[in-house]
Amino acid sequence: MNERMERRIPTVVVIDRENLNERVAGVAQDHEAKVNVTRFTSVLEVVGETGPSSAAGLVCSVGAAGPFLQDLLRWTDREHDSRIPAAVVGSDSDESAIKTVLGRDHVRWIDAGQVEAGLAEWLPLALEVHDLRMFRAQHDALATQIREARMRLFFGEVESYEPPEGPPCGPPLPTTIEEIQPLRDARANYERGLIRAAIRECGSLKDASAALGISYTSLWRRLR
Repeated sequence: MNERMERRIPTVVVIDRENLNERVAGVAQDHEAKVNVTRFTSVLEVVGETGPSSAAGLVCSVGAAGPFLQDLLRWTDREHDSRIPAAVVGSDSDESAIKTVLGRDHVRWIDAGQVEAGLAEWLPLALEVHDLRMFRAQHDALATQIREARMRLFFGEVESYEPPEGPPCGPPLPTTIEEIQPLRDARANYERGLIRAAIRECGSLKDASAALGISYTSLWRRLR
């Protein structure tokens, strides 16, 4: 069995020639979030062969991006489950940059006059996406281990099995900002998935209700 995955400290890439990286670090500190802030002075340093392969988030000033802003945003616009949340800092006069950002759901425009406020809204979301992706990787790894163990039990290769530690293998976790839903809806979806898993594993409503710690009547009502 693989060892339980440890939480990796997320890295936020900052492209700027002034003190934008310090402002990002300051916002992270205000939120008591452990973040590695890596500063670059040009887009080519990031998208080049020696640049970072990925990041939990990216912050870039329009001035530092210059004519390469569109290339940078293409670098962040990957597959849906690995897209990099990004923030572009600029002013109303940067019309070309604003047009480049428009239509990209994973990119937020931050007014240069309200950087701290904009980062305070954007950074927690970017870090939440990072954590959810990490939890999903752990979720999928544990689910794979359990499926393999069930097959070994079925064919008599092992006599007993102790499930690995970690979160329950319920419904898939969201991995992008777009997939995050209201907490009430997420809780309801998770509860339904957990109930279905309990019924599937226990084989009866009575045993499932006991495993879930609720009455048979309560379980039946939740299934209606």
